[in-house]
Amino acid sequence: MPRWSPLLALVLACASSSEAARPDAASSTAARGSPSAPAPRTAACAAPNASLYDRLGQRAGIDAVMHTFVVSVGRDPRINLRFLFTDMDVLQAHLTDQVCAASGGPCTYAGRAMKPLHAPMRVRAPEFDAMAEDMVAALQASGVPERESKELLAIVASTRDDIVEPEAR
Repeated sequence: MPRWSPLLALVLACASSSEAARPDAASSTAARGSPSAPAPRTAACAAPNASLYDRLGQRAGIDAVMHTFVVSVGRDPRINLRFLFTDMDVLQAHLTDQVCAASGGPCTYAGRAMKPLHAPMRVRAPEFDAMAEDMVAALQASGVPERESKELLAIVASTRDDIVEPEAR
């Protein structure tokens, strides 16, 4: 089955939410053979004061962005050798849990703490920056609005000191 664009899924979810609010929605939905329950409100159709988790499209929206991100990282010649022996599906699952929890969602990140995990890797600043660029590209490709992108990137930036090797003095 083809993987749908997260932006298309967002548009369809928002349209379903709007349609469900109409009195004739049940009959028109049933006539098309679609499920009668409305799709959850996500991202751009979420209330403006909703959590970042909700505005990102909840777990499904976050997972879609993390999928795009992990694929980009795996193809990025600046950093892909770092991930040569990494199970990218496991990485995606951990990132989804971490972003879900950090954005106000119900997930629990069960992975290791950032500092002890990355200390033996000796990650350099340009490598972290390359990953940040891949994250920006994944957010853009997924159609994540600017406000939500900035909030998520601020969360990612807050991990920099725990991930990047301190400069040798």
